[in-house]
Amino acid sequence: MASYPNDQLDLVFGPGSQGTAPFERAKTSAATFVRSQVLLAKPRDGATGLVLTASQALAAFGWDILLAVATEGSAVISDSRHEPAKTISERRVNLGLTSQQVARAAGLTPAKMAKIESPGEVSPVRDIAKVAVVLALDERVVGYEPAGRGDRDLGVRLREMQAADAFQFTSTTVLKLAEAAWVVKRQRELARALGVVSNPHIESGTLLSSNYNYPTYKRGYELAAQARSYFGISGAEPIRSLRTLLESELGIPLVQEKLSTRFAGATIANASDRGIVVNEDGHNQNVFVRRMTLAHELGHLIGDPDGRLNKLRVDDYDWIEADSESHADPVEIRANGFAIAFLAPVEGVKLLVYEGGSKAEILRRVTDYYGISRTAATWHIKNATRIDVSGVHRNEVPEASADWIARENLTLDYFPLGNETPLSRRGRFAYLVARAFKESIVSSDSAALWLCVTPSAFVQHADELIALFE
Repeated sequence: MASYPNDQLDLVFGPGSQGTAPFERAKTSAATFVRSQVLLAKPRDGATGLVLTASQALAAFGWDILLAVATEGSAVISDSRHEPAKTISERRVNLGLTSQQVARAAGLTPAKMAKIESPGEVSPVRDIAKVAVVLALDERVVGYEPAGRGDRDLGVRLREMQAADAFQFTSTTVLKLAEAAWVVKRQRELARALGVVSNPHIESGTLLSSNYNYPTYKRGYELAAQARSYFGISGAEPIRSLRTLLESELGIPLVQEKLSTRFAGATIANASDRGIVVNEDGHNQNVFVRRMTLAHELGHLIGDPDGRLNKLRVDDYDWIEADSESHADPVEIRANGFAIAFLAPVEGVKLLVYEGGSKAEILRRVTDYYGISRTAATWHIKNATRIDVSGVHRNEVPEASADWIARENLTLDYFPLGNETPLSRRGRFAYLVARAFKESIVSSDSAALWLCVTPSAFVQHADELIALFE
């Protein structure tokens, strides 16, 4: 185990910091560092680079670079004229995007984007960071580490999906899913740094299973029963808020986006970090459909091994609400079986059905008790009891109650930072960013960059962001 002289630790992190190793000292350090395209330096008046906390700088550049900065005042972090141009242009091509598309998504002019991709040119590090986020790269190390810690397999998967269905899976979809992947990874990193531990079965992958054997929907039922048991959901009780379960209890990043109205949601893996994307448009505006979408994606996230998830699953509304046996893909069949049985366990549905009454009364009872859609409940009742309630008229089954809507509400009626912050970053991500700032894990500069506001605006509203989610 390496030893670090106290005088060096004091020099880098300040004498007020505590610990015998750099990572310990960084946690208690008030020192900051400023990153430009080519240098990491001590702060100075007029510096325009990106300010990093000691923890951020150590995680990005390591002890030797930080010691050089403390000793010499600055350290070169990019001595190649090809970086970051090479990493960014290769990543863009890997995603099948044009420079104009990326520039627009990052809020830059085409000329600025062209400069970033030109070897030997020096650009403002904030512009580089904006592009890196759009491309799901780590903006802290782009230009310092080859490939910028980007998940190459995810990039290939996004490009392949666009090539297979360019009409629906547009460049805009690619960009939104790439950004969602960045949010997923950054949110998981923030949670770990804050000690916000995810459910141990999520962390360890306890429920991952390659069993898609026929009848595959029953494998989904089995997975759902295991998950309910592991997550402490007793018996056949309903899940009153799936959103709360996913975000607060299981620690799963849940990213809101506006995608094509064909898509319900997606499960995405950025390196080893998995998260869920839910489309705010289309049928998900119905809370019961949205619950089915979230449960379906949860089935992918906890159950599908890497080879089956293949970095990304994007699900159509038609798949989410279909009968479990009507899809050709066993991965989707199992996820559908999981979704309905996770929300509405078969034994619980049977008890509700056998209470009697007309078919309309039965259907109303099941939909309202378990918070599932009329279509999903119709298939589920038939599969569970062989009773066909498909003839019940739509008007005989009320819409979701106000209680269901309130418990599952994804859209914040009030967000302190306004519309400048993208929809994908207004949820629990923003809360964790604010908490990390308060605990000196990230700088106000980084927090503001991530939430697309000025540092002063972020600092002004940081406490509100925390209060909003607690």
